[in-house]
Amino acid sequence: MRPDFHRTYARAVARLAGTLVGVALATGAVEALGPDARLFGALAVVSAGLSYTLIRTGYAYSQCFAAAYVVFLLGMGGQAWEQTVPERMALTLLGGALAMLAYAVFPAWETPRLRERLADWLAANGRHAAAVLRHFAEPTADRRADMRSAQLASRRARAAWQEAYDRAQQEPVRPRGLTAQEAKAAQEALEGFDRAATLMESRVPHDDNPSAPEVEALAEALESDTEQAAAAMREHRDPDWARVEKALQTWERAGGRSPALRSEADLQKHALENLATAVSRTPLERDVGSLREDQRVREAVEAQGDGSEPAHRGG
Repeated sequence: MRPDFHRTYARAVARLAGTLVGVALATGAVEALGPDARLFGALAVVSAGLSYTLIRTGYAYSQCFAAAYVVFLLGMGGQAWEQTVPERMALTLLGGALAMLAYAVFPAWETPRLRERLADWLAANGRHAAAVLRHFAEPTADRRADMRSAQLASRRARAAWQEAYDRAQQEPVRPRGLTAQEAKAAQEALEGFDRAATLMESRVPHDDNPSAPEVEALAEALESDTEQAAAAMREHRDPDWARVEKALQTWERAGGRSPALRSEADLQKHALENLATAVSRTPLERDVGSLREDQRVREAVEAQGDGSEPAHRGG
């Protein structure tokens, strides 16, 4: 078994197909060559070597030669293939069926966790962008180290998202939380946000030449809003960028320096708006969610009322 459905299913099919082909070819060779222990020993050694050699090339090829190895070993001992080959085939089928049954009973779908992975990536991207802006505001060695650490964390979060997204594309599960189109749009938005942060990082000052104080305020707003937006996404709520908008408006009124940096900050704001559009619920979905929440509250109140009435009568 593997941690995702596609690889578990693919390995089960490859094992079955490889075993069938290997047993068929080796059995035909044993029947055609007749009893020859030395020849079968040589073929067994070759089959074992090819099985290990091809284990990373293709699982089916490796299993094919592993099955042939077993048949040739049995041929060396003078045993007829009818004595063990059917058992091996039956056990292979049983093992594959058990693996698929275990995955069906205890699935590890990535599709329902896409929103969680996306939220992690958003929060990591926000911390990276904030670290870059803080380095602009106060270029020191400590802030450069923080920027590098945040960049690596952002890359890890992106890799985790990409792995989950690729697995979800191959799962036979209906989208829950994010549809394929929403996930793709959200990914493109965060990639745009990351590109803007990379542009900023390519121009960070290397000397003690701090930028306008508005840059520090924008860094705080970005980190705060992305953290809160990540939490909102995990709870299926719409993200909000109020602090970022306020910080950019303050920067605009101040008429500070670094017009290129301000342009890149606008790119980040645009990317965040695209992300909000991708993951936000429609008015109908919000209405349905509100109705469900109201129903849940009413049921909870009724349950409390049912539990309190007997106690009141008993008193």
